[in-house]
Amino acid sequence: MKNKHILILPLVILSLLTGILTGWIRIGWNFPLAQSMGDHGAFMIGGFLGTLICLERTVNFPNKLALIVPAINSLSVIFLLAGLPKTAYLAMLLGGIGLTIVYLKLYATHKNFYLLLLMSGALCYVIGNLLLIKSSFYPSSVMWWIAFLFLTITGERLEFSRFLNISGTKQTILVLLLLLFIAGIISPFHSVGGYVLAVSMIGCSLWLLKYDMAKHSLKKPGQTFYNGVLLITAYIWLGVTGLFMAYGSYFGLLYDSALHTFFLGFVFSMIFAHAPMILPAVLRIKANLFSPSLYIWFVFLQATLLLRISGVFFATAPYKQLAGLLNGIAIIGFFVNMAVLRKLALRKLAYQNAGTVIIPA
Repeated sequence: MKNKHILILPLVILSLLTGILTGWIRIGWNFPLAQSMGDHGAFMIGGFLGTLICLERTVNFPNKLALIVPAINSLSVIFLLAGLPKTAYLAMLLGGIGLTIVYLKLYATHKNFYLLLLMSGALCYVIGNLLLIKSSFYPSSVMWWIAFLFLTITGERLEFSRFLNISGTKQTILVLLLLLFIAGIISPFHSVGGYVLAVSMIGCSLWLLKYDMAKHSLKKPGQTFYNGVLLITAYIWLGVTGLFMAYGSYFGLLYDSALHTFFLGFVFSMIFAHAPMILPAVLRIKANLFSPSLYIWFVFLQATLLLRISGVFFATAPYKQLAGLLNGIAIIGFFVNMAVLRKLALRKLAYQNAGTVIIPA
């Protein structure tokens, strides 16, 4: 079968939907799967984002055996639903090790700086999964998972910005800020850890706003402008996460706000921005999946995230419950919209191919 990697996508979708559902249960909504609500993080970070990143990086890898990496990582959702969390964490660990090896082989060939950041992110994913296997305690892993996504996204932005010829000095500043982030994870949060993380996140936010190509994208209309708006919004949320970290939010009242300004504000804004470009490559279709309708879900996500944060300041649980429900609806709505755009694009391609007249030589 051609494009066998597409067989992994149903498990990616299942991980996303299950992750959203368990997230809703955790904030008080009465839905099925209550027994799995404690694994909300593993569904979203491991099953969904981990598999998606592994798939993105292996789909065009020269050795097709590399597709084993996202395949193994995706099995985590099956093991979680089967009530085998330790086995699920092991699948995520093997996925992280495989992803690290893929980056290592790419770096051996291409020697690009951004690949070192991507490989460092994969190593953080491995460390987070090892800690989870050892302790089954999510707070021990979550900051390493954040580092995984933080380094991966930063590396990808450098990959997209290669033509800007960012100088060695600017890259050095970025590396120092990212090393500061790792130092912040290792440091105790009841003393200086939160402040170190804050400096790193706010510094990287300002660095990306200054040197990433996002601001150049605002000069062009259509999809390019869309990308610029979403990327800049993501970088602002990264800075806001840093502010929460400065106020000791890793534990306590602001914990939910700190995590979700990062995962929803930073990470999912990036996903919404990149999806129209990355999904055609993953699905192997030559089509443009951008539409202005995608702005609806982007704005909806931002508004509901602001509502979620305001619920903390007003100290009322219903705000958080309602906002969490709407956060999930925004994500689901976005991907349903993408599915509709894909169907329309395939229909258009089929119509064009049917109208092609082949003249014999």
